[in-house]
Amino acid sequence: MQYSILDLYKKDILENKTMTAKCKRILETSIDLFSKNGYANTSTSEIAKIAGVAEGTIFKHFGTKENLLLSSIMPFIFDYVLPEIRMDFEDVEIKDIYPDFKSFIHELIYERFSFMSENYKVAHILLSEVLYREELRVKIVDGLKSNIMDSFDKVLNYFKSQNIIKDVPNGLIVRTILSNIGGYVILKYILNPNGNYDDDKELKYIEKLIVNAFSL
Repeated sequence: MQYSILDLYKKDILENKTMTAKCKRILETSIDLFSKNGYANTSTSEIAKIAGVAEGTIFKHFGTKENLLLSSIMPFIFDYVLPEIRMDFEDVEIKDIYPDFKSFIHELIYERFSFMSENYKVAHILLSEVLYREELRVKIVDGLKSNIMDSFDKVLNYFKSQNIIKDVPNGLIVRTILSNIGGYVILKYILNPNGNYDDDKELKYIEKLIVNAFSL
């Protein structure tokens, strides 16, 4: 089973030796409430009550509620989320790992689905709050580009050079892959968690859809 990076992040906060105990409780509580209820539906008084601190303590350490969001969410995204979705092919030959495009898509879909399933609360945070804030959205998009596009480009350009996939923009292929996987995860865990889902059937369909769309 994949681990939850949200739990890992909270664990690292608690083990931080430079942060006061009150700051740790505030950050841990705010992350839980922001991911569960959303930023707009979480009040500083509620955070203070659950964290066991005075509401004024939150403003003393973080200034504003938005600064608290930035202090809790931004390090999580850039130090924990983005590194997890990076693919590293620096020391290996692509052909030794993926004999064909289908094998690449298969592994990508199942690994990313497993990761997203264990960390769907991350998607909730991103969708409900961060992506509606222009400054944060720009930073996250830039971070995604620098973390994953170089790796995707290397793999996809290799397949193109071997006349395995169509010569279409890599960005289009990446968006198709991520939107299909992410869309299914969001539907299952956030929009309609009580629905009946057959993961294996759904993922096989997504795999076939992508492979057929871009293979020569």
